Amino acid sequence: MNVTAHADSRLSGPRGNWWFTGKVPGLENIPGVEANGQITSLALPDLSTCDQQSVLDYFDNTWALQEVLFAGLQTAEAFYRPPIHNLRHPMIFYYGHPAALYVNKLRVSGLVDEPVNPYLEQVLETGVDEMSWDDLSKNEMLWPSVSEVHAYRALVHGLVRGIIEKTDFAAELGRPVTMKDQAWALFMAFEHDRIHLETSSVLIRELPLQLVSRHPVWPAPAPIRRTSSRGRPDAQAVPVNRMVAIAGGEVQLGKSDSFPSYGWDNEYGSRTLDVADFETSRFLVSNGEYHRFVADGGYRRPELWSKEGWEWRSFRNAKWPQFWVPDGPSGLHAYRLRTTFDELDMPWDWPVCVNYHEAKAYCSWLGSIDSRGYRLPTEAEQQCIRELPLVPGTADDPVMQSDGADLRSRGVNLNLAWGSEGPVDHSPATSQGVHDTAGNLWEWSEDTFNPLESFSVHPYYEDFSTPCFDGKHHMILGGAFISTGDEASIWARFHFRPHFLQQSGIRLVTSSPDAGSQGPYDSQEVLDRYLLMHFAGAEDTFDGTDHLLMKAHGYPQRLARLLLRTAERKQADLGRVLELGCAVGGTSFALAEGGVRNVTGVDLSPQFVDTAQRLARGESVPYRRTDQGENGTGLIASAPRPAEGCNAAFLVADACTLPCSLGHFDAVVLGNLLDRVADPRALLQQFTESDAFLSSGGLLLVATPWSWQTAYTEPENWLGGRQQTATSETEFRNLLSQAFDAVEETEEPGVLRNHKRHFEVFSADVSVWRKR
Repeated sequence: MNVTAHADSRLSGPRGNWWFTGKVPGLENIPGVEANGQITSLALPDLSTCDQQSVLDYFDNTWALQEVLFAGLQTAEAFYRPPIHNLRHPMIFYYGHPAALYVNKLRVSGLVDEPVNPYLEQVLETGVDEMSWDDLSKNEMLWPSVSEVHAYRALVHGLVRGIIEKTDFAAELGRPVTMKDQAWALFMAFEHDRIHLETSSVLIRELPLQLVSRHPVWPAPAPIRRTSSRGRPDAQAVPVNRMVAIAGGEVQLGKSDSFPSYGWDNEYGSRTLDVADFETSRFLVSNGEYHRFVADGGYRRPELWSKEGWEWRSFRNAKWPQFWVPDGPSGLHAYRLRTTFDELDMPWDWPVCVNYHEAKAYCSWLGSIDSRGYRLPTEAEQQCIRELPLVPGTADDPVMQSDGADLRSRGVNLNLAWGSEGPVDHSPATSQGVHDTAGNLWEWSEDTFNPLESFSVHPYYEDFSTPCFDGKHHMILGGAFISTGDEASIWARFHFRPHFLQQSGIRLVTSSPDAGSQGPYDSQEVLDRYLLMHFAGAEDTFDGTDHLLMKAHGYPQRLARLLLRTAERKQADLGRVLELGCAVGGTSFALAEGGVRNVTGVDLSPQFVDTAQRLARGESVPYRRTDQGENGTGLIASAPRPAEGCNAAFLVADACTLPCSLGHFDAVVLGNLLDRVADPRALLQQFTESDAFLSSGGLLLVATPWSWQTAYTEPENWLGGRQQTATSETEFRNLLSQAFDAVEETEEPGVLRNHKRHFEVFSADVSVWRKR
């Protein structure tokens, strides 16, 4: 329909000068165009020094980048053909959408009074954030013609230049531009334009090759590559990707309001975290490494994938990465590589480009080979990998110091240094031996997108971040070759749904080999026992359904049900619940299943938390039940699906010194924890003497068998239980009654299996309290 209605012969063949609504390459001096005639990105403006001319240069560079990229689309079909996955609008939308946002945001700020084209500013205003991989956008509407959008872009370009020429910036103001200035809307529009430069490059990369042709001003693919003659990797073409040790420590997340560069709302705020030592791969995972996974049947083995990941793979019938092009029959496993505009002999030393599901399946596959627990980095771990100071300055942000050409000269593939990803071992290494800590491809993260402490929306763009704080968008870290401006900054916090393909790859992380011996709960044997306790049915726990200990089964779930019943009886809202000592998450998942909107599970054991996070992502976690001696049975743990709009998240922290960034909760659960911490009084005083985490009306559920052991708690810190002291039950109630009223008291049995004929049984003292 659209292709026929909007046929335009000018869209075939080399794009003429008519195409450019801003400065014309070859005829006018465009900032960022190098001596070879190819364009790169300027450095991110410093808002403490920028003047009108430097802002005009940045705008001209931004506008030209977008127009040169779209000059590579051939025929009307390239503009109106739906994406192969039907999850995004056709390219005509993304050709006009950035221009429409300039107008809409400048109107919100008061810099523009009237619309330029009300119809286009409505139809081109909002993109698509599909809820799932099968939430198809049919693209059945009649879209505007390319010539209409082209004329509109010309009007918007002239409007924006005129506004810049009348606006005061740092040099004229005598102070930095801040987010309270109307000029902030201009930088917001520039950076939004640059976000879509990157996302559009992915959509163009997905188009059939005959519908694209690289404009000579667009940067060529990286010229450095190791290929092979038969489309399959040779050993010398694949860099050896060893793991290296990374020291943990304190990490500060978040950008100060005073930092002199533009930032999106989610970048501001703060969070301080203590990161344990870990190991990471020297390089991003290369095409050559990933080829082993593909050739070994990785896309045919559901046990390597999360439930959602396998459903996505099956729905798309994916057999290899999206940008790999088979070079012969599928069983031959010979491939070429599609870049944005070109098809190349496969560069086996370039990083593989995959979505989150594929990245996690690769981690599972590699772990099954060498028996290590591979995963993706967290946001805090990525800060450690980058070796950033605790409080970075402008000199620590490479994109504020250098344009793409300068970064390329130093081996850094960022800020459009090249027109594609490049070798994983080409960039300078950190002192720890890690390459590509910024650029080449984004790195998928284990963390879902989340607000930092003191987050607030900006009034010019109120729904930029908040719709994605849903636990369903995974963060990507570090930037890619085509990331420019703020998106390439050290502060960037971007996010996509796990099935979405961005210019993104894999960095491996695993716990430090020494970490497993640091805590009593960090052995595989203990993990297996807790997975059995938290997720196994009665028949798997007892080898039958008529065991004499049957009443002790399901202890974590019974605690969750008790809290839910008490909250309903007391008409207490359970919007946010904190579980301390969550172990592998059985109670937290039961609360989310029961309708608690946000559950946060905290445990000191990295192994427990890592396992709970895997379960929260829908992964099935294998474990072993001990039967007798060396004999055992393999079982699979999976978490129940949360109720609609609910989720459970997990993090490592010390329950006795909770970070303020956790925020405020409606209820707190302490399950079998008080007798397993160094200072139980300090733990409880966080709730009896402070409202930081739980205020008046909040519920506190405490369950404990009072099994004091000096391995966990020095006797002087016990609550009762010592000679000539009150019982633990009495001393605990005396302490808590200073700020709480008891609303429920009961006994609950629980059981941990050692083997078929040996169980550890306890009777927990369980009470629910309401804060006065």
